[in-house]
Amino acid sequence: MRLSELGEFDLIGRLRSSLISTSSEVLMGIGDDAAAIKVSDNIILITSDMLLEGVHFDLSFTTFYQLGYKALAVNLSDIFAMGGRPRYFLIDIGIPEGYTLKDVDELYAGIKGLAKKFAIDVVGGDTCASRHGLVLSGTLIGEAKRIITRSGAKPKDAIFVAGTLGDSAMGLMLLKKLRRHIKVQNSKCKMQNVSFKIHNSQLLLYDVLPLLKRHLMPEPLALRETYKITSMIDISDGLLIDLSHICDESNVGARLYVDKIPLSRALTSTAKKLGMNPMDFVLRGGEDYVLLFTAPPDIKTKAFRIGEIIPEGRFLVDVSGRETHFKPEGYEHFKWQNNYAA
Repeated sequence: MRLSELGEFDLIGRLRSSLISTSSEVLMGIGDDAAAIKVSDNIILITSDMLLEGVHFDLSFTTFYQLGYKALAVNLSDIFAMGGRPRYFLIDIGIPEGYTLKDVDELYAGIKGLAKKFAIDVVGGDTCASRHGLVLSGTLIGEAKRIITRSGAKPKDAIFVAGTLGDSAMGLMLLKKLRRHIKVQNSKCKMQNVSFKIHNSQLLLYDVLPLLKRHLMPEPLALRETYKITSMIDISDGLLIDLSHICDESNVGARLYVDKIPLSRALTSTAKKLGMNPMDFVLRGGEDYVLLFTAPPDIKTKAFRIGEIIPEGRFLVDVSGRETHFKPEGYEHFKWQNNYAA
């Protein structure tokens, strides 16, 4: 069987069933956002994410600073999804011929910029030559008082999301058209007044900067209170597919209300100008790095309530109240026909 027939998540399930830990110290192994290991009275969280040129990023519109920043951000989101606090980061880099010392310095400056914000120490990694594009692999170590997994959702729990969705996917689409470096980290970007044409519509760069930034430099945020949360995941592959992971692990169903999903003004206005449906980016786009969680309906939170957990079935409810079944659609490695590479 080819991996394109199996897909990323069935491959992970296969590996998970063959690599079961027998140690009582391993609280969570393969199958969640991070591994959790009990060491004395502490719970240690370990997560790892790769970024591959041509798959996760394109250097024609990604600066080295933005790439370094994102290499830490994607790992940071996983630690937050387990209810943890990030502590130590290691970064492995495979560098092709032709890169300069300035390129590497900029990449590490991006890592350090985000690490400083969350008091994370960069403690090591590995460097080597690469024959096939730039390769980054980050490992983030954190700690937690208790872990929140994907498997604790219960019928009658409410479904919440901690921020707006779809911005990153729309930002990626725009960046593919622009094919230029935009220093989104600079609030005084000199190109803000530049206009460009997409799908016969004229857009002002200033209006879409929030969308570009959500893709190039995502800002994962932790929840302040997590003690009532029953399950959690970060939305990296798309709302539908990541909610499906919670349903699968918790053996429950879900009902989502489309009109309750939070959208940014930048997404809705840009989609309107382009004649596109913002929900195409929201439901399946991915790389939002926003926390999706379940909890009792009476929980006090600033997050957005977008649905509820039910005993079985997976349904989308549109603005008219019509209910349709949804499939776990989103980004999945190895299923090339369904993917969009950077």
